[in-house]
Amino acid sequence: MREILRFLSYRQLRGLFSILFRFPRYMRLSWRLMKDQRVPLRAKATVVLVVLYVISPVDLIPEIVIPHLGFAEDILLLLLAVQYLIRCAPLELVTTHAKEIALETTDES
Repeated sequence: MREILRFLSYRQLRGLFSILFRFPRYMRLSWRLMKDQRVPLRAKATVVLVVLYVISPVDLIPEIVIPHLGFAEDILLLLLAVQYLIRCAPLELVTTHAKEIALETTDES
């Protein structure tokens, strides 16, 4: 895990931990962005490819050989794909979806 973290800047790590703490909202946001036609296809394709990689039996770092590092690699790739999807989407679109999710969350409470 330390080897992976060395290659990431402090800002990237802070962004990844932010996503991790807000994971449920980010998943809802990601789902909405994946369904939205205004999001670039390359960003959606990246997320789909990462999900396929994570569920496939083929791994760069197998969980059997190095259990924690292999699992961390999968999580890290998923978080980076979600972050990429959000960054590629138009800002006003992300803001609109995020506000709607926040309203839905407050309505459920």
